[in-house]
Amino acid sequence: MTGLEVGAFVVVGALGLILLRVPVGVALGLSAFAGAATLLPMPAAISLMSRVPYEFAASWEYAAVPLFLLMGAIVVRANMAEGIFAFLGRALRGVPGGLAIATNFAGAGFGAATGSSLATTVAIGRLATPQMLRARYDPGLATAVTACAGTLAALIPPSIPLIVYGILAEQSVARLFFAGLVPGLLTAFVYAAMISVRCWLNPTLAPPLPHDETPLPRDPGLFALPLLAIIILGGIYFGWFSPSQAGAVGAVAALVLALLRGNFGWAELRAAVGDAARQSSAILFVAIGAFMLTRTMALTGLPGALADLVEFWSISPLVLILAASLIFVLLGMILDPLGVMLLSVAVLLPVFERQGFDLIWLGIIIVKYVEIGLITPPVGLNVFAAKSVAPKGIALTTIFRGVLWFLLAEVVVMTLLLSMPSLTLWLPDLVFGVRR
Repeated sequence: MTGLEVGAFVVVGALGLILLRVPVGVALGLSAFAGAATLLPMPAAISLMSRVPYEFAASWEYAAVPLFLLMGAIVVRANMAEGIFAFLGRALRGVPGGLAIATNFAGAGFGAATGSSLATTVAIGRLATPQMLRARYDPGLATAVTACAGTLAALIPPSIPLIVYGILAEQSVARLFFAGLVPGLLTAFVYAAMISVRCWLNPTLAPPLPHDETPLPRDPGLFALPLLAIIILGGIYFGWFSPSQAGAVGAVAALVLALLRGNFGWAELRAAVGDAARQSSAILFVAIGAFMLTRTMALTGLPGALADLVEFWSISPLVLILAASLIFVLLGMILDPLGVMLLSVAVLLPVFERQGFDLIWLGIIIVKYVEIGLITPPVGLNVFAAKSVAPKGIALTTIFRGVLWFLLAEVVVMTLLLSMPSLTLWLPDLVFGVRR
């Protein structure tokens, strides 16, 4: 069996195991080991694959993942989203769909402190969904906006998927953070515009709230999430610390802000550390499997052969990215989104690199598709998370119907990002200089 045939079987085997609901990290690791054992003598395959987890775990760059997850867990346990949601809810009271728009932007702000889509969806859902339902909002809109607002955490820094992509693709995590900022905010504003237009055309979706003369809330916690984002991005921009060190600084800053709020003690800290440990274990286990798969793909030569094939057929960059987009969307509908991203990095990255695609821009596009996969049926992990915190009686199909409008908004966002790469790249180029 040739290396290319082995590579094809490894990819198909990994997809098949994931479809059979084998944990993603196990599926990637088993497929990678089977491929290495086919191409190498068994002792050599065992030696190669056994070194990968150690090399991965010994990499200092991955320390950013548990540190940022700890920061997010502290933010969640300290209920830091309450202040920003209360402020936005009052400020947008007179806008059609104001509470839903407030939920959307609160999700963006909360995502800037957690880096986790699921954590953002759960925290914002518990806070905002009951209030929207009490205001007689349409249940599909009230639950769908919490599911989709959570996905903004995948782009707005600090983003766990961007950290993982940056390390596997050997790209600057700091540059990726700044590259994700504009697409993330663009998505939030397109969501808000869609919500406002829908509610203006159909007021029954979000009945107008009664006039309220009370002043805007002045909760000091309102400034907690923006302050965390400023500390992290400002420190990286001025070179005070690296992205990995920014995770430690962010975790300490989040702890100080949580203690100042007065609702955070030892019990909440222990719970936050436990949350971060469980999430870190799950993410890093998957990443180790992807790292093993990357090593096996290098042995098979499949990525290079795909790149040669694309050049031989003279496939245009536009056709290539559209075909890849279709693959991402289809896989994202049925597979774990993080698994889709890591599998694509292992197999397709050399193809795009050979064709001259900017790998920073490509990373944002891939993470955007991961984000879309989080709300796409039939898997839609964020939809299930929104369902788990929604009041009883709201069917999963109701949430998915509400999400369809947000998927239409994503079509607009992706069209802009794919047709104008400068939207993604101008900020990191401004901050760090244009790459040669």
